[in-house]
Amino acid sequence: MNFADLDIEPVPQDDGPEPVCAIAYSPKFVQAFDYLRAVLKADERSERAFDLTTVCLEFNPANYTVWHFRRRCLVSLSTGSEHSPTIDVERIKKDLDFADNLGGTK
Repeated sequence: MNFADLDIEPVPQDDGPEPVCAIAYSPKFVQAFDYLRAVLKADERSERAFDLTTVCLEFNPANYTVWHFRRRCLVSLSTGSEHSPTIDVERIKKDLDFADNLGGTK
């Protein structure tokens, strides 16, 4: 994902003025999650938000917030209403394969 193409303002992590134990994230990790916070703040459930969850999950597959938001993006990208979506079965299968690959079951 090319972050330079995103037309949203990244939201940096706020650990307060004196973090107890700062974590040395890689610059790519910081960038990805700064943009994720931006789409979360805007509640943007678009294709690019979905793609951003892919990048973030590749960095940290144990992040429940990212999985939850990804699921909300999948529902929003489906046709129909939020309460009665028409699910794209092939897309769901691809997403389950993605999850399997992250979990090391394949």
